Amino acid sequence: METIKNYLDAMFASIPDTPQARKAKQELYSMMEDKYNELIQSGMPKNEVIGTIISEFGSKEDLMEILGQKKHSIIPAPKNDAPNYEMPPKGRRIIDSYEADNYIKDCTSSRILLGCGVFFCIIAPIGPILASGLGDIFILSLFSDFIEAIGVILLFVSVGLGVALILLSTSRNKLWRFLDHEHCMLDPETEFVIQNELIDNQENKSFMLAGGILLCIVSVVPVIFFGIFSICDFFTDALGPSLIFVLVGAGVFFILNATRRTTPCEKLLMLKDNVLK
Repeated sequence: METIKNYLDAMFASIPDTPQARKAKQELYSMMEDKYNELIQSGMPKNEVIGTIISEFGSKEDLMEILGQKKHSIIPAPKNDAPNYEMPPKGRRIIDSYEADNYIKDCTSSRILLGCGVFFCIIAPIGPILASGLGDIFILSLFSDFIEAIGVILLFVSVGLGVALILLSTSRNKLWRFLDHEHCMLDPETEFVIQNELIDNQENKSFMLAGGILLCIVSVVPVIFFGIFSICDFFTDALGPSLIFVLVGAGVFFILNATRRTTPCEKLLMLKDNVLK
């Protein structure tokens, strides 16, 4: 609720501090609080709850309705050197909260697909490595050629799947190419939500980056462990090296996905800077 309170403070900052305005602010906050508790209890994520509440209750039109006054009688005209959000520059495309939320979701899905694709490409050598190790086991040595063939097949399947996921990840962003070629800007409510979304995901970004780097560093531990505590040649020559690829692949996945939500938020907020140019 602190985010919503800050938003209300910002929205009422340009309104004269009258008893009517204070009453309207309290009423609006009370309605938002009730809606917030209702959505939280329904299981909706906190970030989506805040965005939904601001979209439903947080517009200036809603505020004017509560105050029972016309907009121009309360909100002073913006200064000449301030960006005019009410009347966007000619030719600007306004990105609302719904469109911004879809953009962030598509970017997140795209990054997950990219991470999975890279993961499958990295672990591709595991097939031949494990097949070679299994082929050296006495009981399975009679089928060594067949096992190695399966290992090679798994190699190509893994690479093919990885490349397909990488290509699929790029296709999801084609819908949003207009952000790079058209003049766009966020509406004030959406900008506020995106700023809080960016702040809320900074900690998650740090954890994922740290986790990904840690996995890459400890990837050699299985080889060292099986080298010291040699149970059988399969663990030393096949399983240990295979786990290197798995851990590195997982680490790269986390690193790639650490910024899956912060990067689109930063790009959307950069649209404001483009407006001011």
